[in-house]
Amino acid sequence: MLARSRVLASALALALAATPVARADEPPADAPSPAGEAAEVVPEPPPNWAFKDTSRPVKVVVLAGSIGAWPRDPYAERLAELCRNVEVKNLSKTGYGALQLKQRFRQQVLENRRLPLGARGDTSEYWLVFQGGLNSVGMPESTNHHMRELYVTAHGRGFKVVGFTLTPWGDESDRRRWAGVEGLRYLRFTRTIVDYVLGTLSPREALGDYAAKRAGGADAPWQPAELPDVAIDLYRAPWLRDAEAPLRAEAPLRRALERDPSWKKAHAGLDEAARAAALDADVAEAAAIPQWFLRAELRSFDHIHPNAEGHRRIAEYACPHLPASWGCECPPLPPGAEPAAPPAVAEPPAGAVDQVLLPFYPPWVRRLLRMLRGEPESAAVPP
Repeated sequence: MLARSRVLASALALALAATPVARADEPPADAPSPAGEAAEVVPEPPPNWAFKDTSRPVKVVVLAGSIGAWPRDPYAERLAELCRNVEVKNLSKTGYGALQLKQRFRQQVLENRRLPLGARGDTSEYWLVFQGGLNSVGMPESTNHHMRELYVTAHGRGFKVVGFTLTPWGDESDRRRWAGVEGLRYLRFTRTIVDYVLGTLSPREALGDYAAKRAGGADAPWQPAELPDVAIDLYRAPWLRDAEAPLRAEAPLRRALERDPSWKKAHAGLDEAARAAALDADVAEAAAIPQWFLRAELRSFDHIHPNAEGHRRIAEYACPHLPASWGCECPPLPPGAEPAAPPAVAEPPAGAVDQVLLPFYPPWVRRLLRMLRGEPESAAVPP
């Protein structure tokens, strides 16, 4: 009985650690760049650019917000230097969130009469490198919805997709977004976008109510067109994030969470022991927030935008993961540049999970707990 209780406690701690504190219904008042999700795309002249280098058969469109639009040695240029078969067009735009980037792809690429997409005799290989969503990070499900539509659109017109996750960002001085409970929210907003790109979330987890807009419905498995063909996790790369930063003091975080109305509401249905486990897990996660910030030596004018060295690291980290057809010659990465594999979770005995608590967990946690209990994949998910 004692062993079973310990297993249950461990399972609850793991599950509750990922329970969201809250969701944002509108963009943050102080977004990473001036544009929010509701901002309109500024009308541009009809596209008049074209790929011109016939010696490079792989044509790559890079599309991102202001990080991709960085003017000094951006990672788009470095990819062209590392990969001998690639010709790159960087269409990144400062201030654009996922919606605006989706519209920009349609206007600048699909409506561009100078691109022979699908034309007879065109033997080029087309790729989209997409890294967007930070300018709409406060609405992760909406961001993922627009990214999904972009992936589907690009695949439908003959492009393959490389998905770069968001890069680490944040700083202790940015108290509006990263202090106390708010920091935990932004950490989870960011990870929701990151984990959708990596394909580790279900459609409901990644898209929320937007999952119902999918052609197969909210509960259908992901279709290949809805995800990148190649996904590269820049967010967890120790070469980019400050993985050794000191932890925050736990006592102030505990007080802030205990007093936060949204945290109380989210955990109101739990008994005292489960609520205490959830609090412990959230305090530990919030204490580690500085370890998910961009390294200080890689920052430019703020904690969001990598400098030239940061862009070099992005390109060189991505290089070994890129398609063979690109002909990339990648410099060796230093030891510890790749993220460590996540620890394995021990399987509890059947029946160890308390069914009463399942409705209060996110859907992916419910599925994990059902799997650990040996229930079939088709088991109903509590509403």
